[in-house]
Amino acid sequence: MSGHPHPRWPAAFRPISRGAARAIVALFALSFLLSGASWWFSVRAVSGAVASRASVMQLCEAGNESRAQQVTLWTHLVAISTPPPRETAAQRQRRLAAVAAFLAYVRQVFAPRDCTASFKG
Repeated sequence: MSGHPHPRWPAAFRPISRGAARAIVALFALSFLLSGASWWFSVRAVSGAVASRASVMQLCEAGNESRAQQVTLWTHLVAISTPPPRETAAQRQRRLAAVAAFLAYVRQVFAPRDCTASFKG
């Protein structure tokens, strides 16, 4: 007899050894565990990204509220300020132009941010 357990079988159809079968089973189990771990980490990463995006959106919206309050404050301060005594018509016109320019600047500086456009993911 030769060293083969079943010499009648062609080489392509010989059964594998027990060690090779164990190695294949171990490799399948390992690949199954690794793919499961990869799926779990992916799910955690996606849920973390969703939570992070929600937090960023909330911060952006809170910033918009704060900016709106600043515009309201400055507009109110300008509205309650009293003109100087004995203001001439020309001085009044210059003052109102300066106030309009200042309020336009305030509205530009404290303009709300577009939270949905800024944080598209």
